[in-house]
Amino acid sequence: MQELACTWVPGTIDIVRLKIGKRNIEMTSTRLSRIFGPHALNDLYLKGRAVITANPEQVSLLA
Repeated sequence: MQELACTWVPGTIDIVRLKIGKRNIEMTSTRLSRIFGPHALNDLYLKGRAVITANPEQVSLLA
């Protein structure tokens, strides 16, 4: 299992930045929801940032 730090990309309404170790990936909130489930966006909407625990299969879908 790996932890991903998520934040919104400033100036956008649906682009999320994921930090995986030293790597940054940007994707739409819709794609994030499809990979990790709709609950993954809860803290992101409420706090502006979230930490998601990902299994190796989910991490491979991010590339």
